[in-house]
Amino acid sequence: MYIFFAYEIMKQVLICFCLLLSFSFNKCAKPEDVEKRVNEIYGHVFTEYVNHFDDRNLLKINFDSLYYSEEFYHLDAQVADLEEQLGGPIVHDADLWICAQDYGKDLAARVLKVKMDGNKKAKVTINIHNFGQDQEEVLIMVYERDNWFIDDMFDGTLKERLKKELKYYKKEGVAPRIK
Repeated sequence: MYIFFAYEIMKQVLICFCLLLSFSFNKCAKPEDVEKRVNEIYGHVFTEYVNHFDDRNLLKINFDSLYYSEEFYHLDAQVADLEEQLGGPIVHDADLWICAQDYGKDLAARVLKVKMDGNKKAKVTINIHNFGQDQEEVLIMVYERDNWFIDDMFDGTLKERLKKELKYYKKEGVAPRIK
């Protein structure tokens, strides 16, 4: 009887320990963490843009590789390669970071809303200020590589457009050199 009772207590202690351990490894994603990351990303990008305002050729940072998810970066790079091959824009007729073709020194971004979708995905509405005008942009953020990365832009429709264009040009016999 005592052995059975001791076994049951040890079993419950082990279950509690495992639950506590799982909570410590699977921390809950918080909207403020996503907001902080988006502010960090856009703060870096826009600071570099403004710092190189007078000589944009000196801006050599690949922000896409730094801040896009692995999948989104790969799709975007493939379409950029197609554009290079074809000699004109397919998708990149404006700068994706500023949602425009040019920018002023008043460039700024502010997070308006974060909506979590589980622990690894979030929809973020930001305000981009450029040339005295405000424009809302929606980002899809994913948690990978121990941080938050942009997985889609333009109300969550750019990723599908990239896939659609890649599929179309593949049918036309034009393939990206990036695999």
